Amino acid sequence: MAASKSIIADLNHGDKLSEKNYDVWHRKIEYLLEEQEMLETITQPMAEPEQGNTAQHKLDMEAYQTYKRKDRVARILMLSSMRNDIMLRFERHHSAQSVWDAVKIQYRGTSTTRLRQLTLKFDGYKKRQNQTMRQHLTVMSNMISELRGAGHEMTDEKQVQAVIRSLPSNWEHMRVNLTHNDNIKTFDDVARHVELEEDRLHAEKPINKAFISETKMRGAYGSKYKKGKAKGPKYGKRGIEASSSGHKRKRGKRSGKKDKNMNCFNCGKPGHFARNCTEPKVMFNHNHPSNLYISSCLMLAESVPFWTIDSGATDHIARDRTTFVEFHRIPKGSRYIYMGNNASAAVLGIGTCKLDLRGGHTLYLHDVLYASEVR
Repeated sequence: MAASKSIIADLNHGDKLSEKNYDVWHRKIEYLLEEQEMLETITQPMAEPEQGNTAQHKLDMEAYQTYKRKDRVARILMLSSMRNDIMLRFERHHSAQSVWDAVKIQYRGTSTTRLRQLTLKFDGYKKRQNQTMRQHLTVMSNMISELRGAGHEMTDEKQVQAVIRSLPSNWEHMRVNLTHNDNIKTFDDVARHVELEEDRLHAEKPINKAFISETKMRGAYGSKYKKGKAKGPKYGKRGIEASSSGHKRKRGKRSGKKDKNMNCFNCGKPGHFARNCTEPKVMFNHNHPSNLYISSCLMLAESVPFWTIDSGATDHIARDRTTFVEFHRIPKGSRYIYMGNNASAAVLGIGTCKLDLRGGHTLYLHDVLYASEVR
């Protein structure tokens, strides 16, 4: 707290924003807003939620009122830390984030070399093998934002073409479809199509895995026949051996021809065994009761740009603060999260997270726990 008060004194007396000290001013403002639990006002804007009488609407409105209070204070802190002539230039911006972005554009001074580097990186970017399509699109969206912040406004057509070029080689059919689809005009359009294609490919995987699992189970349980001395004919290098009577033993009923009146257990057609059936394996449902396990917490093992929402979870947990629009710290050691392997992670703060859903909808999760040690 003493450090933040010292910074406030410096900002109001000596180290006010000028044309030459933007880098230092930028760092001090970030530190000040972080210390005062207002950093989210410049990193994650919160729009006024829809009116309603449900419990969710009331929670959304309470979070919004808290956000607006912090936003007003953060805006005043930034304006009061500027030289008078500079303050008059930026006071027309009515939110902390708009002031922050305007100052960044004015004084960051992106060089031609940096702009060229950003452009080359974006044009040559390819999807990595360990990325999901949504993660890949998020990276490209961030690159577009960086280029826009550097003063390079990219057209929708160039954004769409860059996404198509970035797709992996095994998506060639999708590249052709996207190139000749006249309905795809913006980044959001092409992103929606490739996300749906990834969902379709992912939905086909469980079927193949089910077939593999069935094959492995057969091998795991072994043959249905017990091990022991073979009672059937013996086989040698020269074929089947003759019995003591000089006659070859008859082949067992199992090894004989399939009775034409018996049907295959897999496809129902006569004339062959299920093991020789060429039709896809049928997964039988024996109507056995299933076990249901409910977790008391919903945790993210990795920092990813999408969430899994479980309305039955008692807590939602995040390991980074990128989606928080309202946040307040709690004393370290006052609350812990306990995992199934007896490990624990300290909760460092609690707040409201903003989730952008498809179709332009927004969902706010309240009382989300922030635990950076969760893995």
